[in-house]
Amino acid sequence: MGWLWRFSCAPWLAVATPLASQIVTGQVVDAATTAPVGEGFVVLLDEQGREVGRTLTTADGRYMLHAPGPGRYRLRSERIAYVAFVAPLFTLEDGQTLTHQLSVTALAVQLKAVEVTGRTTCRLDSADAQGTAAVWEEVRKALAAAVWTEGQRTYRYRTVAFAREWDASRSHVLGEVSDTLLGHARAPFASAPAADLAVRGYIIAGADSVSYYGPDAVVMQDSSFLMSHCFRLVRRSLRGVPQVGLSFRPEPRRQLPDVRGVLWLDEATAELRALEFSYTGVPEGVNDERIGGTVEFFRIPSGAWIVRRWELRMPRLAAQEASTGYSSQRRVVVRGFRDAGGEVLEIRALDGGRVYPP
Repeated sequence: MGWLWRFSCAPWLAVATPLASQIVTGQVVDAATTAPVGEGFVVLLDEQGREVGRTLTTADGRYMLHAPGPGRYRLRSERIAYVAFVAPLFTLEDGQTLTHQLSVTALAVQLKAVEVTGRTTCRLDSADAQGTAAVWEEVRKALAAAVWTEGQRTYRYRTVAFAREWDASRSHVLGEVSDTLLGHARAPFASAPAADLAVRGYIIAGADSVSYYGPDAVVMQDSSFLMSHCFRLVRRSLRGVPQVGLSFRPEPRRQLPDVRGVLWLDEATAELRALEFSYTGVPEGVNDERIGGTVEFFRIPSGAWIVRRWELRMPRLAAQEASTGYSSQRRVVVRGFRDAGGEVLEIRALDGGRVYPP
């Protein structure tokens, strides 16, 4: 099994602090109404534009970020379905605290207006793929928020994990085991490092087993994944709800076992709903779209993001001999499936208050 279970800017105000740390604090407000803007992230960027800190704003829009050291930084305000706002560069001295009010303009991202064509791009930032880049930006916000939420350890989870055996038709369950986990869960699953997957592929055969790896939120943001896959936009209606999808597949020159799939967003809210994927280059030439996985994302009321439900469907393969006259032919067929998955049942804050289900 490839996934591992684990549970306009206001003036700057310099404030003296006795601690040998660099802090940026303040509030995010709407530029038109001056009302606080909550349920979003404030990101600290270094001079080269790399993310070095991230925090979730409180309900009244307040935030606090610790810089890794003195230097020049920018602040970026991120909210799902709104265009990101980036503040001008500022200098943070050793041991200094800066208070900064971010005034942001709510420019909603209209996914309904995104044009879906048959054109495929292997680079998300190409000038002729603005719609693809806009959808990717909303996907990236949610993926980055999910990774951040995992690392905070501010919630206690009750999660059920399961392993399930199916017949070849996936109509009969042959066996199942499950376990309920409690505590400060980390990511419900973790993939191999993105660089390893780029070199070895997503299906790796061992001495007596085959490991199937699914892309997690860290892998899908990595440059090695973005550079080795082609993207295009698709649409669908799921239970009457319109969705826009960012589909991906490996570049044609890539010969290793890989993944293809779609990241689905709600058209009205631009919120990431699910990742659905299958495999290319399955060993022995097996071609079955049912081999793959599903990951469901969810934004909890605080604005943080979690993986709510996940499933990986792996095949049980067997060799089959077919006689044709005086010769026999060997082929590999799917004899059944082995699923591994889980679901978050409940989330509580450190004070015991229930966060999910709301």
